[in-house]
Amino acid sequence: MSVYRANKLLHEVSRDRRLAERLATDPDEVFREYELSAEEAEAIRNRRLRTLYKWGVNPYILLKGALALGVSVQEYPQRMNQPE
Repeated sequence: MSVYRANKLLHEVSRDRRLAERLATDPDEVFREYELSAEEAEAIRNRRLRTLYKWGVNPYILLKGALALGVSVQEYPQRMNQPE
């Protein structure tokens, strides 16, 4: 697992709409490009924000990335408080 790669993907997806669209249409390809582990890919795919936070993803990058992936501002705290 590389928290750096998860941080990088979430940061870049918040800045690059085309990357966000690619992640929505072909997530496995994007996950391979960023060399994410299966666990990291699953957490991002299923928007398991609390898990990503516990693994060390930067909270600011996590918020920006989640918003870019379609998580609403209202949904964000709910996902952060979901049990794992």
